[in-house]
This record gives sequence, C-alpha cells and structure tokens, in this order.
Amino acid sequence: MQNKTLLKIVIFICRLIDKTLRKKSLNDTFHYPKPSMYAFWHGNEFSMLMSNKKRNIVIMVSLSKDGEMLAQILQNFGYLTVRGSSTRGGKRGLIEIIRYALKGYSPAFAADGPKGPYHKLKSGIIYAAQKTGVPVIPINCAPKNKLILKKTWDKTIIPLPFSKTIQIYGEPIYINKDDNIENKMTFVEERLNKLDEFTNKYYWGKDILKYLEYHPTPKILIVQPSRLGDIIFSLPTLAAIKKKYPHARLSWIVDERCFEILEDNPLLENIFVWNRKQKSIKYYIDLMKTLRKQKFDLSIDLHGLAKSAMLVKFAGAKFKIASSSTNGMREFSWLFSKEIKSSSRHCVGHHFEVAKYLGCPSDINYPIYIPEQSFRIVTDKLLKENVNLEKIVGIHPGGGWISRRWATSKYAQLSKKLKDELQADIVLIGGKEGGSSEKGLNEEIILDANVKITDMTGKFTLKELCAFLQMCKVFVGNDSGPIYIATALNVEAVAVFGPTSLSERTGPYSRNTKVVQHKVKCQPCRNRNCANPKCMQGVAVDEVFEEIKKKYL
Repeated sequence: MQNKTLLKIVIFICRLIDKTLRKKSLNDTFHYPKPSMYAFWHGNEFSMLMSNKKRNIVIMVSLSKDGEMLAQILQNFGYLTVRGSSTRGGKRGLIEIIRYALKGYSPAFAADGPKGPYHKLKSGIIYAAQKTGVPVIPINCAPKNKLILKKTWDKTIIPLPFSKTIQIYGEPIYINKDDNIENKMTFVEERLNKLDEFTNKYYWGKDILKYLEYHPTPKILIVQPSRLGDIIFSLPTLAAIKKKYPHARLSWIVDERCFEILEDNPLLENIFVWNRKQKSIKYYIDLMKTLRKQKFDLSIDLHGLAKSAMLVKFAGAKFKIASSSTNGMREFSWLFSKEIKSSSRHCVGHHFEVAKYLGCPSDINYPIYIPEQSFRIVTDKLLKENVNLEKIVGIHPGGGWISRRWATSKYAQLSKKLKDELQADIVLIGGKEGGSSEKGLNEEIILDANVKITDMTGKFTLKELCAFLQMCKVFVGNDSGPIYIATALNVEAVAVFGPTSLSERTGPYSRNTKVVQHKVKCQPCRNRNCANPKCMQGVAVDEVFEEIKKKYL
C-alpha cells in the first residue's frame, strides 16, 4: 500500500514538473532511420523521461525493487519495459530487446548499466545493435537549472521547475558483424561523453568554439544575399569553416540571381533562395518559418546591411556573428549580429576574419563546383563556332555599373591587336548584370574591330560560364562578377578597374590576375552613371594588351 502511494506521489511530481519545463531538441530523430537503438547515461533518466513519451520506445529496467518502481513509472508515461540488466537477467532481457527491435520498436539503454562504473559503457547495446543491424544513436538531455544528487553513483540530475531543457541526438552508429566490439564500445562511449559535456556545459555557455566542437552536427547559416562578386569574396570563409568543422551542416541564403554559382556545392547542405522582388507579407512569413524550422546554431552575416540583418532575424540562430564590407556594418545591421572586426583592406580578408574568429585554418580556397556536363556543353558550343580551344582570350565588356565599363571602342581596338599580333581566338561573353542590360555592347565591339570575334553573349548559364573561364588562355574584363570568378578559378586574367574602390579593397584576390587601373583624385566614388569617367578613359589599350601578352605567350 505504501509503495503504491509512493508511486502515485512520484508520478504526480514528475507530471507536475513536466508541465513547467521548456523543452528544446536538436538533431531530431526524423533525420535517422527507424527503429533506432538509443544509448544514454544513467543519471539523465528524469529529463529524458519527460521528453520522449509515447514514441514506441522499449527500455530495459533492472530486476531490483527500485527497478520495479521505475518500470511502473515508465509504463505510466507510455514506455514499454523489459526486465533485466548487466548484473542480473541480462541475457534474457537482451534477447527480448532484440525481438522488440526486429518488430520495429526503438530500444533504449542506460548504457553504463544499473551500477556503473560512472559513464563506462556496457557491451549489451553494442551486441544488440550488431545482431539487429539497428543503428546506435547516442542521446543526452540536460536541464539548465537542476538539482544534482552527488551522493548517488550516477550523480542523478533532477530538473528544477520552469527550467529550460535541451535534448540532443548524436549521429547514428552502425555496428557491423565483423566490427570489433571493444573498439565500438570505446567509440560510442566517447560520443556519449561528448554529448554529455555539450548539453551540461557548452550548450548553456557563450564559448562558440567549444559549442561547435562538441555539437555533433551544428547547423550554420551563411547570410550573403548580394551580387556575384560578393559571393565569390565569401567563398573562402565557407571553405575554411567546413575544413575546421567537417561535422557541421552548412547552409547559405542567397539572392536568386546568384543561386547557380552555389548550386550542387558539396560543402552546402541547403541553399535558400531569397527573391528580392517579392513584396508580399505572406512570402516573408513563409521564408521565416522555413529558416526557423532548421534550428540554426550559428548565423554569419557577410553582407552587413538591412536586408541581411532582416534575414538574420528570420533565421533566429542561437549565435549571431558578422563581418561586412570594408565600409563596416551599416543600416543598423550591427544591432542583430556581433561584428568581428578586421584590419584587412580587402573584402576577402575582411570576411575571412570570421573564419579566424572561429578557429579555422588560414588557407584561402574558392570552392566552386562545376559539373563535367558544363565543360562538354561549352566545348560543343565553341566548336560549332570554329573556336580554337587552345587560343581563347575571353572578354567581358559589361558590368553592373555603367561607370565600371571600359569603352567598347577600346575593347574593339584591343580585340584587333589580339587577333593581329597573337592570333588569338576572341570570345565575347555577357548577359544581364544587376540593373543595367549589357545588350548591344557585343555588336558595337564586333562592328568596330572588323576581325573575327565569336559572340557568346547570353549563351552560357552561370555554371557554363565557370567552365568557359577555365578553358580561357587569358580572360579580360571589367570590375564585375566574371573577373572574380576567373580569379577564384586561378585563371590567368587581366582586370580593368575604374571608379569604385581601389583594387586593393575589392580587386581580384589572386596573383594570377593583373589589375590595370588609372588613378585619379576622385577615386573611389560610387557614381554608377558618371558622365565623365576619367578613371576608365585613362586606361590605355596598349597597357592592357601588354599585360595580356605576358600571360598569353
């Protein structure tokens, strides 16, 4: 009678505390195959009892008197129970657990047995996983505010009312028939201890490096919704973060115009497209819901303007950091993310300061994925135009700002010299950059040059453009996206710079690209439609030709 009364009191207290807890889970099990075999440490039972009710879970409980009461509590909360432990009735209980697993249930084990030692894995779960082929999933749950019963062998944790709790799942671990049991026991034990340290220490703290290191699969969102050149400037940061944290799941939110440059990139798990033309409230509500559903751990704002700050707010990540252009964070974006300041004069270095802050290696790499199919398509298109693939000089005469464009008459003179003196095959490219159409530039150059020029303007997709650039012997262009892609791909290139920032701030970040720039007093300026662009007018055709010649021969 006393035991029944005590049981009812315990169940009532459990349910009462459960009603007050604010629960959150990370890496939910829908990511994993089912059934799963959950491994957890003794001492965490109370928190996990509240977070995993009615989920088709069967738990092995010891045959002791305490085990009898625990079994009744578990059954009251919707769990199935099997009686046995590593010290008594274990073989029979393990056989029954295996039968449940083969029927589609998810077994759960207090992996250090009924009496420890503390946080030392027993072999039962490894054996069961090996027999069934069901993956072991380490799991840990911890409250922020708790009572620890230090005199118990397992240091039992009881969440205090109204506490926040976090439950996290590790990556699935498969135990193959020929695997060494001892080695797998050590591996699973290490994963469980790492989760335990994460949930009880680093999740609630502010040490972002430890958080990323101990989290089994942290989710990181890069917020860079700007133009093509800005995307290229940000790619080294992406590569460095993935190298430092290979277990992280990286995503990017990008302007619809630049989606293709990131498409199918193996470093990215998700690419979210932001349509800047959308004005409807419903669109932005849906976008916010989509981002919030991901439960991002870290957002990185690499744009530093109001639109990127809005996207950071939508994502709602636990940690929020940012870099910006070398002009600093503007339009109140600094209110939404912690700015990581940099002394670098170049945008690549400025953004890369975020990677350094996160403890990443200092290598500069540009992860641009180009499918083999793109090379085949570009080759076919060029051969149909009778282009000599060994002598290509690519030219991009356009750019988003009219004031960034070198005169078509000068490109025409340059094309004639390239053809007459180097016998180069000249290929024009272009499309629609930003708000200003490049249509007509190609016709003007071809008409003025009066030599054979292959016009591929508007005929390449962004992936095909990347493939084409890698096929160029030399590429020449204005301060715009294609020259930055060429730089990222280590193509020999010559860049004609004009009014915007001096080349050391936004110029190509590579020794393979030579910047030709005529400096005037009014540089830098942001006049997109300058009526008298002396900076561009001052760049001589012979100067550009000589730089191309050095690279071509």
